[in-house]
Amino acid sequence: MTWVLEQLLKTIGKHMLNECVTYQRLAELSALERNQVEYAAQKLQKNGPVKMVQPGCLRITKEGIIALESGKKLRSGPKGPQQRTRIFKDSLRTRVWRAIRIRPSFTIQDLIGLVTTGDEKDATSNIGKYLRALESAGYLIKMQKRLPGTALTSNGFARWRLDPEIDTGTEAPVWRMSKGTIYDPNNGKEITLLPVKSVRE
Repeated sequence: MTWVLEQLLKTIGKHMLNECVTYQRLAELSALERNQVEYAAQKLQKNGPVKMVQPGCLRITKEGIIALESGKKLRSGPKGPQQRTRIFKDSLRTRVWRAIRIRPSFTIQDLIGLVTTGDEKDATSNIGKYLRALESAGYLIKMQKRLPGTALTSNGFARWRLDPEIDTGTEAPVWRMSKGTIYDPNNGKEITLLPVKSVRE
């Protein structure tokens, strides 16, 4: 069921981002059966990623756009307390957050070897963007000393470390690219991304 939810949300986001779309049109665009579309749409409405703007016609919400941009997977379970921060399950960025909490310092290359499964699309770019967002929000400190690169012309590999004073908990902060913020489900705070501060050891 989770795959159907993701397929339906991606279809709405790709073809009908700024207008509503009917069940029949969704079935045609997604190659899903009409009953699959209707059932998945009900689940998505309960969890928040889509809303019905008129009978039989759906539109993606800001929460749905964030879900697509964050690259995280949707859960098919019922909506419960704090569901808006927990509609996702294990993802690349969740694994990145777990890894950086236990390492004294790290590069993007370090994390790729720890958290990727081989199924991700452009993991290097995805991880890099997430790290820069965390740095901008104050979670990460970029270190002055870079590790030597593998190419002769390389400037070396950038290193970061997690600021221990801002290690808020086990839940991965969510980068809300469309809003320019990081939402932290550990404390419920939303941080506006700012220009990166000067690097420090």
